[in-house]
Amino acid sequence: MKALHIALKDLRMRLRDRNTLVMMLLLPVGMTAIIGFAFGGESGISTVEFLLVAPEEGGFLADAAAGFLSQHELFEVERASKEEARRAVAAGEKSAAVVIPEGLIDSFVSGTPAEARVLRDPASDIKAGIVQSMVEQFVSYVSAGSALGRGVFETLDKDEPLSDSEHLALWGWMFMWMRDAWTAPPVSLDATDTDTVDFDIHAYFAPGFAVLFLLFTMLTSAKTIHEERESGTYERLMAAPLSKVSIIAGKMLGSYVLAALQILTLIALGSLFFGIEWGSHPGATVIMALVTAAGATSLAMLIAAAARTGRQTDNVGTAFILVMSLLGGSMWPIEQAPEAFQRLGRFTFNYWAHGGFKKLIFDDAGLAGITQEIAIISAMSAVFIVLAVFLLARRRV
Repeated sequence: MKALHIALKDLRMRLRDRNTLVMMLLLPVGMTAIIGFAFGGESGISTVEFLLVAPEEGGFLADAAAGFLSQHELFEVERASKEEARRAVAAGEKSAAVVIPEGLIDSFVSGTPAEARVLRDPASDIKAGIVQSMVEQFVSYVSAGSALGRGVFETLDKDEPLSDSEHLALWGWMFMWMRDAWTAPPVSLDATDTDTVDFDIHAYFAPGFAVLFLLFTMLTSAKTIHEERESGTYERLMAAPLSKVSIIAGKMLGSYVLAALQILTLIALGSLFFGIEWGSHPGATVIMALVTAAGATSLAMLIAAAARTGRQTDNVGTAFILVMSLLGGSMWPIEQAPEAFQRLGRFTFNYWAHGGFKKLIFDDAGLAGITQEIAIISAMSAVFIVLAVFLLARRRV
């Protein structure tokens, strides 16, 4: 009962502190919004606008290039002179310009080298890269057609040399054949996305930032041990008929209730502001939140117990939490890290706390699916609590 009074006193004090409320709610929600909108938004890419510079004598191949490069609704191709193209790309008005070389037909027939050029806007690297990849594909088609045609004519000329008119007629037939082949190739590619739920960037980062700022809130709460000792409050507590166990239990209970309120409120705000669905098992979500609150509380208490002053708690605790959050994936997608880095992250509280929430959100795991995370966080909490109580008891709290 005495421990409960201490807990209620600490809880009222923390909830009256505006800085605590900012740390608890505004910062994690704000960071989730900023990161989510920065990395989220439109998943596609806007129309790729570029220019085509083709010589008048380009004939069929110039027309084929224009048709090939504009065959998808994503692309918008306009004809322009070389000077207009350079100016438009340099001014950033177009992503790129494709310059078809002079004498393209002669190069195609004779096999002499020719060079197509792509003028790129450095500020539009992705779109310009798409245009370049399409030009490279078109050039490979032209090169293959030229090699095939010259091979056919070389074979025919060995038996009976063809006249110039016969050569022109055959080249004309090949031009038509290649045009039809490029328009409707015999082998096409169909890329289809699997039937998966759209990835929600807010849902990914929300639990990570919730865990991160939960640790900071608990660190601030745990730091009051040193603040009250330095102000003389603990001397009065020690003079009162209270045991060390009651004082320590009251401090931890007050911090735990604050942590539970914070993370449950952040879960509700995530649903309200970002439409996050925390899975179809609300009981599992609440249990995961309460276990996470216990882990954050015990870890912060251990940091405060190991430190000698409030300032040391702040400095060492902040550095430790930031490093642990980076290793544990609270601030970035740890799935993209090398396997060795991920193995190192498994030693952090953040890894298991964030991982449990991700399973609930993206896998709809339910309680059975997060038993490993709950067990590991509970084991961590027990170790942290034992060590914190031992250190606090030795220092007369």
